[in-house]
Amino acid sequence: MDLRSISLFSSLSQKMNWLTERQKVLAQNIANANTPGYTPKDLKKVSFKAALDQTTATGGLRMQTTDSRHMSGASAMNGDYDIEVKDAEFSIGSPDGNAVNLEDELIKMSETQMEYATAVNMYRKHVSMIKAALGKK
Repeated sequence: MDLRSISLFSSLSQKMNWLTERQKVLAQNIANANTPGYTPKDLKKVSFKAALDQTTATGGLRMQTTDSRHMSGASAMNGDYDIEVKDAEFSIGSPDGNAVNLEDELIKMSETQMEYATAVNMYRKHVSMIKAALGKK
């Protein structure tokens, strides 16, 4: 049984991939905290509405229907993450033009880490539920 064929596990995997990529971008911001003229970057958050608005031509999540009268909707989520340059909101730029605020970056990293831990726990719980349903320990 391939867990990626189940939409819940596919969605959790995509969320964990996005969080991994975000952690890399935030780490790059911290690494460049002393680079003159460096502007911090972040990944655009994946919008549920945007995912629903995408066409089925690219594949992706499909709504399950049990009756021909049910609505058939479709969406697609891909692994391409857009990196955007963020203007620092309440920060004072340094004389060398660097706009990295270490406190903000560390807060974002801890939020990302907590979200990742939540996704992993959800993944584990659902795997254990499937194992219980199959009678395995």
